[in-house]
Amino acid sequence: MKGQKPSIADLNDPRRFEIIADVAHSEILRFVQQHLRRFSWVTGLYGLVNVTALGFVVLRCMQSGLPALDALSTVCLGMALAYVLLLPVHEHVHAFAYRLAGAGETRVRYNPRRLTAFCEAPGAVVSGGEYTLVCLAPFLVLNPILAVLAFSVGKGKLALLITGGLLLHIGACSGDIALVNFVWLNRGRASFTYDDAGRERGRFFRSVA
Repeated sequence: MKGQKPSIADLNDPRRFEIIADVAHSEILRFVQQHLRRFSWVTGLYGLVNVTALGFVVLRCMQSGLPALDALSTVCLGMALAYVLLLPVHEHVHAFAYRLAGAGETRVRYNPRRLTAFCEAPGAVVSGGEYTLVCLAPFLVLNPILAVLAFSVGKGKLALLITGGLLLHIGACSGDIALVNFVWLNRGRASFTYDDAGRERGRFFRSVA
């Protein structure tokens, strides 16, 4: 968003903004699941991308010439490796996008118990449009790279490993897509969000007029 953004104090002025979500970081999984289930063109398109990716995996398995069980196990190995290797990369792409949106500080937090991670920018106010780009950045950056690699390395096991990684990463973007869907469903008025690091909450606002 160009121009001056509201401050946190401005956002908490009920004469100017209303709060539309106040989500504890510990409850973010429930929040994204809720908005992933709410249908819009955002979730519809994401579903189509997942189906296309699955079809691509089947095609690559057939092209590999490997026995079905070997091909499937190679794809699964690629998915497991991608989860380990791409999770930190994914979150740091979010962090870079936050920096581009003007955030002065970013943090990546890992939850080993749930095998998840998320990126936050404590105290940085970002607009709905900026937040959408922050959420989509890994999807738009990493998936094309993986797709190009999957097409470029032939049709053997390496191609299946990368294809499995692509399938996993597309699926792993579901939380980001859910947050984009949340922004879309609350369109129509200027919206903003910031991470309240002290309370470990993400807060979302929109203008009252």
